[in-house]
Amino acid sequence: MRDFVQQFHYVDHQNLPYIRGIGKGSGGPEYFWDGSKRKDHLVFLQFTLAGEGTLMIGGKTFTQRKGDFFVAEVPGKFVYYSKQDWQFMYVEFSPVVRQWLNVTSQVFSQASADFLKSLMDTFITIQEEELDFLENSQQAFNLFLKIKKEISNIQIKTNAQSLILKRYLEENYAADIGLDKMAEIFDTSKFQLIRMFEEAFQYTPMAYLRKYRILCSFELLWENKSVDETAKAVGFSNGNYFAKIFKLEMGMTPTEYKLSKKNYQFEEL
Repeated sequence: MRDFVQQFHYVDHQNLPYIRGIGKGSGGPEYFWDGSKRKDHLVFLQFTLAGEGTLMIGGKTFTQRKGDFFVAEVPGKFVYYSKQDWQFMYVEFSPVVRQWLNVTSQVFSQASADFLKSLMDTFITIQEEELDFLENSQQAFNLFLKIKKEISNIQIKTNAQSLILKRYLEENYAADIGLDKMAEIFDTSKFQLIRMFEEAFQYTPMAYLRKYRILCSFELLWENKSVDETAKAVGFSNGNYFAKIFKLEMGMTPTEYKLSKKNYQFEEL
């Protein structure tokens, strides 16, 4: 069964995230939820404290043990149940947080002690304090950022090569790097390389490399280097292509970025 510690209902949501409900629960042989048949619209996290449960999603079956958690959007095509004692904590968020998830449902193993502490702290705060809407929204936003950080840490930890590749890109961004060369260095196929990196960082290696090159160009442009000089220094083949990518990323041209410097200059007293 699931017993809410607290539920929240507000007239004006202001298009902000908020916690709809939070609680601890337990399930036995009669515990069964079908995500596709739930009427409410929300995003929730369920964290296993003890015992064991089962989640079936995307044609796969996941056993949920102590320290495991999953995030899912309701309604959704998944079921979760238990055949024995399953003790858990859950947090239900308003559906606006869906925009911050890369996919609608995700499953993770062995969360950190810091993450569990964050969940418990939120649980205690909501249990002990009367929260108005903005206070609730702040709690929801802070907790969801911690969820995102934990997800990222787990994804990187379970795929150490992705972190090595990220460091390689950052150390060699100015060189002529392509997928063929990356696949050769890491002794894998281009498809596996892309999938591995995307699972950890939500970008393909080449997309991350472009973003990192743009980041490295800021200081050079600020130092009044020409567009062509900057392009070559950060690994772009020519100034025109660099300018095109810069505008896509920044919403302005490199020249416009250079001109913006005057807005941050102050006369000496």
